[in-house]
Amino acid sequence: MYKKLQKLLLYICIVLLCTQCAQITPLTGGKKDDTPPKALSYKPENASLNFSTKVIEVQFDEYIVLKDVNNQFIITPQTKEMPEIEASGKKLRIVFNETLLPNTTYKLAFGNAITDLNESNALQNFEYIFSTGSTIDSLKLSGQIFSAIDKKPVSQVLVGLYSADANDSIIYKEKPLYISKTIEGGSFSFNYLPDSKFKVVGIRDQNKNLLYDGSEEQVAFANNPVSAKDSGNISLLLFKEIPVKSFVKKSFQSEAGKAYIIFNKPQIDISTVRAQGLVHYMQNISKDTLVLYYADKFDTLQAFVDHGSGRTDTVLIKLPSQNTLKKQNTSLKYTMQVNMTTVLPFYMLPSFELNYPVDGESILESKIILIEKADTILRQLPFTIIADSGSITSFIVKADIKPETSYTLTILKDALNFRSQRSNDSITYKFKTTSVDDYAQLNMKLLLPEKENYLIQLLNDKEQIVDERVVELSLTSTSEKIIAYKNLIPGNYFMKVVEDANKNGLFDMGDYFLHKQPEVIFVNQLPIKLLAGWEIENEWIVK
Repeated sequence: MYKKLQKLLLYICIVLLCTQCAQITPLTGGKKDDTPPKALSYKPENASLNFSTKVIEVQFDEYIVLKDVNNQFIITPQTKEMPEIEASGKKLRIVFNETLLPNTTYKLAFGNAITDLNESNALQNFEYIFSTGSTIDSLKLSGQIFSAIDKKPVSQVLVGLYSADANDSIIYKEKPLYISKTIEGGSFSFNYLPDSKFKVVGIRDQNKNLLYDGSEEQVAFANNPVSAKDSGNISLLLFKEIPVKSFVKKSFQSEAGKAYIIFNKPQIDISTVRAQGLVHYMQNISKDTLVLYYADKFDTLQAFVDHGSGRTDTVLIKLPSQNTLKKQNTSLKYTMQVNMTTVLPFYMLPSFELNYPVDGESILESKIILIEKADTILRQLPFTIIADSGSITSFIVKADIKPETSYTLTILKDALNFRSQRSNDSITYKFKTTSVDDYAQLNMKLLLPEKENYLIQLLNDKEQIVDERVVELSLTSTSEKIIAYKNLIPGNYFMKVVEDANKNGLFDMGDYFLHKQPEVIFVNQLPIKLLAGWEIENEWIVK
C-alpha cells in the first residue's frame, strides 16, 4: 500500500512538471535598436587627396534608407548639377555627372538624411570630405544672424559665401559657392575653406531655390568681403528690404460704400485721391493702404491716386450693380467699435469708431444718452461729441467721467445719419471705469550712446508697442533722458531704442545694393516688472 502511494505521488509530480514546461511564454524580441548606422568603409577613403573618380561608395553595418535628402544634403562648394545619391542595401552610392574644380576641397554634408531601415535611427551630421588637389583646406568661418527688428537670433536662415570679386547681383542669379544654415541661437559655421575672401550673405530662402528673390524674402549681409583666415565671429542683421518699385498689390470693396487700395510699400507722397462719388479717403498708420468711402456708385469705382512725384495710379475697383443691391434689399447701416464694452480706463473718455464717415451735423446728440450711476443714484450727464484728431470716422464722448463709477451710454436709432442714406440701430453700452490704483507708473532714465535723434519704444510682454515717442539730442544737450510713463497696466515691459539717423520718425530697413544696413536698434532684454499702485524708477545704459 505504501509503495502504491509513492508511485501515485511520483505520477502527480511528473504531470505537474510537464504542465509547467508546456506553458507558452511570449517572445520579447530583445532590446529595441536605437543605434544609428555606422560607416565601415569608404571608396575612395574619406579625406582623400587628388580625388579623380566620379563615384563614391560608403559601406554601412546595416541596411540604410535616405530621407528628405533634397533638403538635408548640401555639397560645398556648389556643383552645377546635384550628384546622384542612392541607398542600396547597406551601401550609399554618390555619382558625379560633371567635372569638379581643380585643387578644391569638397564637403558632402548629409545632415540627418541617412537612417537605418527598421527603426529610422538617423546618422546625424554625416560628412564626406575630399580634395581634387594635394591638400585639404582647413580654414573656418563662423557667425550669428539676428533680426534687425528685435535683435533676437534667427534660425533656419540660408548663409551663402560668394566670390569676393563677384557682382552684388550674384545672389539673385547664382547659388552660393558654400552653404550653411543657422541653427538655434542664430549661429552658423563653415569649415574646410580655402585661404580666400568671400561675400557673406544670409537669405530667408522661402522657396528653397538658394537665390535671393528681392523684397519678398529677408536678407542679411556683411558690408565688406570677409577673409576665412582672420574673420573672427561675424554678426549679421536680417531685414526685409523696402521694394524699389511702387505698385498697387490689391484693391477691393469690403462693404457697401467702402473700398481698399493696398500698395506694396508705404506711400508717403500721396497728394490727392480722385474718384466719382468719393466722399472721403484716409491712409492707415503704415501708409501702405488707402481706405476710400464713396456713395451712389455701382459696377466700377475708378480711382486716381496722385503722387507728389507727378505719378498717378489708376485703380479700377469692382462694385455690385444697382440691381444686385436692390435684390439684396438691405439698408445701409452704421456699425461701430467702442473702447468701453464693459470696462473703461479711468483716464480715457468713451469713444467709437464708425465703419463710414459722418460729419458733426449728422450726429444728433439729442438721441444719445449718457447716464452715471453713483451708488444707487442715476444722473444724466451732459456731453459733447467731438471728432478724434480731425477724423470723420472716430469720435469721442467728452464728459466728466469719474474713476470707479458705472455708466450707461445709449445711442438711439438714427442718431447717426448720412444724407438720409445710412443710419444706425439703437444700441446700449454699460461699463465701469477703473481705479487710479489699478495702474502702475514708470520713470525711465535712459543714458543714450550718441547725440542723435531716437525713437523710444515701450513694449509689453506680447511685444506690442505701448508707447512710442521721439527724443532729439542736440550737441549741447546731455545724453541723459528721463521719460515718465503714466497709467500702465501691471506686467512686464521692455524698452527698445531706434537710432533715427535720418530724423524721419521711422525705423528704416537696409538696402543690399546700396550697402546700407538697417538703422541701429538697442533692445533691453531685462524685463521691467510693474505692479498695480506702484511708481517704479528704472535706468538703462543704452548700448
